[in-house]
Amino acid sequence: MNHYKVVLVEDEIPARTVFRHFIEERGDLFTLVGEAEDGQDGLELFLKHKPELIVTDITMPGMNGLEMLREIEKSGERPPQIIILTCHQDFHYAQQAIHLKAASYLIKDDCLSDPGLLTRTMEQLASQVHSIDETREKQFQLEQQVRLSEVEIEQSLFLDMLLNPAAEAKWLRTLEESQLPLKEGRFKVLLLELDRGSLRFPIGQIEELKLWQFAGVNVLKELLGSIGAHKVIALDKGRFLAVYTDALKLERPGFLGQVLESFAANLKMKCFALQCRFEQGLQGRPEALKRLASAPYPFFYRSDESIAIEEWEQLAFFQRIPEPVSRFWSKVLKKALLEPHLSAAALEQERSSLFRQAIEHGWEPEQIKSLYLRVFLDMSHTVTGAEGGAELEAALRKKLELCQTFGSVHDTTCAYFHKLQQLQEGGKKIDSSISRIIQHMREDLSYPYRLEELAASINYSVPYFSSMFKKAVGESFVQYLTRLRIEKAKLLLLTTDHKTFEISESIGFENYRSFNRIFKKETGVSPSDYRRNGAATSR
Repeated sequence: MNHYKVVLVEDEIPARTVFRHFIEERGDLFTLVGEAEDGQDGLELFLKHKPELIVTDITMPGMNGLEMLREIEKSGERPPQIIILTCHQDFHYAQQAIHLKAASYLIKDDCLSDPGLLTRTMEQLASQVHSIDETREKQFQLEQQVRLSEVEIEQSLFLDMLLNPAAEAKWLRTLEESQLPLKEGRFKVLLLELDRGSLRFPIGQIEELKLWQFAGVNVLKELLGSIGAHKVIALDKGRFLAVYTDALKLERPGFLGQVLESFAANLKMKCFALQCRFEQGLQGRPEALKRLASAPYPFFYRSDESIAIEEWEQLAFFQRIPEPVSRFWSKVLKKALLEPHLSAAALEQERSSLFRQAIEHGWEPEQIKSLYLRVFLDMSHTVTGAEGGAELEAALRKKLELCQTFGSVHDTTCAYFHKLQQLQEGGKKIDSSISRIIQHMREDLSYPYRLEELAASINYSVPYFSSMFKKAVGESFVQYLTRLRIEKAKLLLLTTDHKTFEISESIGFENYRSFNRIFKKETGVSPSDYRRNGAATSR
């Protein structure tokens, strides 16, 4: 026979002692898990033990029995079977008890004159516990199925609108029915997408995805319900679209953060978000809404912020990366990663420079991924003695496919390169004094560096300094300095309008002729031709 947990709440010690005795006499059926002398303690015992039955008085100091039952109802926990015990033959109390779903209302004097009354009542209610649980479970499943169907219907209507212009009017009517502004009036669109790197299931598992979509829709509806009219749609691949208006016309600067926190708390997954402002009614901007909802990489360069839809549309059209520029950035990133003596700040500086240029020109996200993959492949050949590099390469390819932002592409590639380094046998230890000099050289190329001067600055002989320098970077001091200057010159030639002699001075060449000669020797073309060829390729 099942045992049922019971909590007894009674402030009068003599009465509590008697009722405890009644319950314990039926130890074959009931387990008294706790006693309380007021409603607050009774509530805490309920939350701790989740009993199937509560036997409680009404009038008690502090929180009374009815107040306790209200808090239990609000808790969201499975409601227990409730027996009210009172000295008051007052129908007003009985009414409130019934409203709070009390299953039985007993007078204390009746229980004392008939010692078996309380436990007989408890036994009757205990026999109903399982049937009530089954009924509640069936009701919950039915409600969930209805709500899942609603999510699928909304999704189907929207996808029809995206694919079939004839379905646009029908979808717009559903917005009008939801009190959203069609012809005029400001509204906002919230686009969210689950971070595929934090997914707790494969994105291809449709049934699993439906459950998470259902949860995400509920989170958004709850957040938007207090703001104004709204419609929430679950799209493919873990993406959500919410169209809404703010009845109070408030800016709500922290709202987007609240959305992200709610998704993290309720779904235990990160997501990316954009809040786009539309200044005119929906009827005038359906195409912009369609582009936003179906964009392959809506968060690649901007995410977790609020922008005007016109500003976002400028980021939605991508261009190919000119091959010379791609090769240049491949070399820059590879060198930054391969030189472990450099600080994290130096690598971040290179990342920031690439990001600024990429967002300015709107480079294709897939090409950015290819650029970083090329960097890793080049480095995997450079880092020797690393068994398992092929497995890392395959894993990185899969990870890059999931990346939805520029930052995640960069961070993922760097993380996998560090894994590659950990596989390397017998890594080199870099002299800290040499490291500081190399870092300074990278940060300021305008200074006229001299081998003898640098060696003397750290009390090294010139031969020893040269040996340690080559050990650190894999090439001589002159080769390394020349390469840094030429690479910086390439970047300035492609990304600025500075005159050639100005570039020459800014990177530490003594005169323009020397710069011109060395640049042509290293690249095969003059600085002017390199700039001209780069401009032609980008066109």
